Amino acid sequence: MKWLDIKTQYPHQFILLGNLVEQRLSPSRSQIMEGEVLQVSDDPKAIWEAYRKFKQAGREVLFALPSTPLEFIVEDIPVKGVLR
Repeated sequence: MKWLDIKTQYPHQFILLGNLVEQRLSPSRSQIMEGEVLQVSDDPKAIWEAYRKFKQAGREVLFALPSTPLEFIVEDIPVKGVLR
């Protein structure tokens, strides 16, 4: 489903997306063009828990906040340190 359609259908909710189609804007930035809606909720904790479960299962997922704009730009930022 196209991001514009997703955002139009769920304008004020938290959205968990999978199977993303991205357009690369630069080496560290991309725009989300399409995705599969995995879960929609008014509760940010529910989306966070679903996000963690999908990530632990090895799925590539992303969540959108109610304030995420129609132009959904994602920036990859390198992290230093040890994740546990």
